[in-house]
Amino acid sequence: MRFVSRISAVLAILMLAGPVSAADPRTCALTPDVVATADLLLVDPRNERRFWRDRFSADAAYLLIRYGELPEPAARALVDRLAARPKPPQRIEELRLAMLPPAERKTAFLAARTTPIPGPGNLSVLRAFILDGEADWLFADVAGAVAAGAPPQPAMALQIALARALADLDRGANAAVAAKAEAHGLWTLARDLAAFSGDMEAWLATVRRSPQPPADTRALATLFAPVWRGSLMPGMARPSRDGLPADLRAAVDLLDANRPAGAEGFDMVLDLLGVAPAATILATAVNQTGELRLAKEVAAPLLKGIRDRRIDPAADGDAIRALILAGTIHVLGPERARTLLASFPGPGDAWPAANALVALERSLTRRTLAPYVRGEAPPPARPPLLSADFDWSGWLNAASAIRRREPAPDSYRIVEADVLFAAGRHAEALAVLRALGPTDEVRQQAYTMLVTLDQRCAGALWPQAPVFEPLYRFPPRRR
Repeated sequence: MRFVSRISAVLAILMLAGPVSAADPRTCALTPDVVATADLLLVDPRNERRFWRDRFSADAAYLLIRYGELPEPAARALVDRLAARPKPPQRIEELRLAMLPPAERKTAFLAARTTPIPGPGNLSVLRAFILDGEADWLFADVAGAVAAGAPPQPAMALQIALARALADLDRGANAAVAAKAEAHGLWTLARDLAAFSGDMEAWLATVRRSPQPPADTRALATLFAPVWRGSLMPGMARPSRDGLPADLRAAVDLLDANRPAGAEGFDMVLDLLGVAPAATILATAVNQTGELRLAKEVAAPLLKGIRDRRIDPAADGDAIRALILAGTIHVLGPERARTLLASFPGPGDAWPAANALVALERSLTRRTLAPYVRGEAPPPARPPLLSADFDWSGWLNAASAIRRREPAPDSYRIVEADVLFAAGRHAEALAVLRALGPTDEVRQQAYTMLVTLDQRCAGALWPQAPVFEPLYRFPPRRR
């Protein structure tokens, strides 16, 4: 049997009943779980280690504000308390400024700025300025800094990042912001916003109006390549060739004619990563090995399963990672695959300090044990894909303790929480973590739960890590 067929068969086994659409926090059934998990992460860990950083509390506070619908005074009080800690959470100032009313935000932003061109840590704040009607002021400020001699490269990088930060705007809002950007000479921002809107006529018109329009088809193709190849923003829908203006059709024909062998494989992995950040391990594996069969035989069936709505990346990253483990072992062979996967870190939501192999094996194990924990199946056999030193017996014993309604052994309490969460028993998983106290390991596990729950509900943390750093997004507010 060809491997693509085998992957399709595994997809049928692992696929969900149906994709879960993004829900309003006010109506999502998981909102209480999001709020409770965020509350746990906001307990002060009082970690005095010199180089310790709080990487989670700002995100937790943001989600508590969004899902808990905190009134503005309560939200500000929460953020102020976090900022006053001896070791404030990373990004807490970005969150504070993003949620301020526009007038207060501008005063605070100008008082705190240290460079003429805002850096990447300000994207949530800059987005808030634009949504709150301050685009003209902001764009004039950036353009004025460039005119006054600020280096052009930071301004270019800011425009690219800011367009990505606004990629979720509807077409009308997008066009309005793009027009303001163009009026202030921020041509890269205007051009990229047109690309994100999907309006390639507008993209081409913006390029033609710019001070340095492409001189010929080759120059136009170079400029259009990030849009056509999908590297402008992974996961962005690529335009159809047939719907492009004639000049752009000629440009993409030139791009495709000069495409390096195997480039479509890398494009496919990039597309997969854009819609399923859980696939970041596969992207790293392809990048390190150059093995394009990983793209053809693993990424392609996964991407098709997602596009056909047979698997929902927001609802179950474990299914995707289990398939990645199976596919990588098949393509590279067990020894080479495990050596490769053990050589680089797992994603940010992996077990602390875990390598990619451990992260994938944990996903497979959770997926295998969940039906048993829910009482839907007998104790499962050890999955043959697990490496010899994976602690299957310890995980199975923890799952058996759950079935007996007993606590797992002390050294397996985190595993107990992990398996409970995978089985859909979120409150019980959270209770286990709460009883253990705010250790680094507990906080990492709680943050993994929090991000997973948010993606199953409103997806308020957008864009998804690790492709980009999530933004703190709030509805437009009055001046």
